[in-house]
Amino acid sequence: MIFCVKYRRNKSQRVQLNVIDLQFFIKIIEILRKLFGGTDNMHIFERYGEIRSANFPHQVVLQNFLTQASSQRKLRKAAGPLYDIFNKIPSMKRILFIFLILFSFTKIYSQQTQTDYYLGKRTYCKKPPDERSVKIYDLGLRCIRANEYIGAASKIFIELIEKDNNFCDAIFLAGVTFRLSNMEKEAVPLYYLADSLAQNRSIEFKQNLATSSLRIGNVKLSRQKYEEMTKYFPESPEGFYGIGLTSLFVEDYANGLENINIAEKKYYSTNKDCQSLKAVLLTMNEKYEDAISYFQKVESNFKKDDNFLGCYALSLKQVGMKKSDDEMINKSKKYYEKVQNKNGLPEIVKKAFKEL
Repeated sequence: MIFCVKYRRNKSQRVQLNVIDLQFFIKIIEILRKLFGGTDNMHIFERYGEIRSANFPHQVVLQNFLTQASSQRKLRKAAGPLYDIFNKIPSMKRILFIFLILFSFTKIYSQQTQTDYYLGKRTYCKKPPDERSVKIYDLGLRCIRANEYIGAASKIFIELIEKDNNFCDAIFLAGVTFRLSNMEKEAVPLYYLADSLAQNRSIEFKQNLATSSLRIGNVKLSRQKYEEMTKYFPESPEGFYGIGLTSLFVEDYANGLENINIAEKKYYSTNKDCQSLKAVLLTMNEKYEDAISYFQKVESNFKKDDNFLGCYALSLKQVGMKKSDDEMINKSKKYYEKVQNKNGLPEIVKKAFKEL
């Protein structure tokens, strides 16, 4: 029987993690050990995609965790060092375009939960054929779609992985439950493993891996997966959008603008996030007049966002100075004055308005 119990939430509605979450995570580690073969922890470490890609020098810490994990009495003690490893993932470059990531992430989740994949109409790897597996897989998906009883959903997908550790869909969905439990750093290795097992057949796996990697600061892995999306799923705009988004961190703005132009054409309807990102990239490519037209298209959606206002102000000022248009220059100052946290703006914006 699957017991569905909601996690307690505090005043900020952040999910409170308890010992059962650690048990789920430890089971995942044990499954990875079986999947990679043998008991050699160093071998596991070398194959453990996300940690490997982050170039961690913490093999010993991981080994100690795997050794201690077998003792239920030492769950919290064992898990602590592993969480420390994930916390040492390098922080994102501190440029203030993080709002674009947040908008992108919200958009992705709301769209994905309505696709046929999340409705259980298909899988990328063979599902265990027994009656219980079929029933609980559908139950776990319903929990994810409703974003409720996530602890129960985690238990469901881990049970399915234990039955078949090549069932990439269960591995991926276990990662989704981790992310929904505010354990995004822990979700990334599961996404990575699921994507590897799916052999480039799943856009859902790559998109979640790319998005979550960017959110935890692994820009290199995020860009790699977005590029793979454009290669294996060229009909989708999301890979091209992602390259545009990561260009703000890689600082290849011309490449970012080229890809966001492709994404814009591929979206079936007007996409405000895409237009906002294009406005910023036009600004970073010093195409200020074109940028203004895009800022105007989405102004009502982002009028309280400091970064949007700052970049908009910069474009207005540059065009105003070029045309000797005092009205436009004054307008740029008004937009700049609306910014609440000026210290958080990109240096190019602060430098342009240093007299204010």
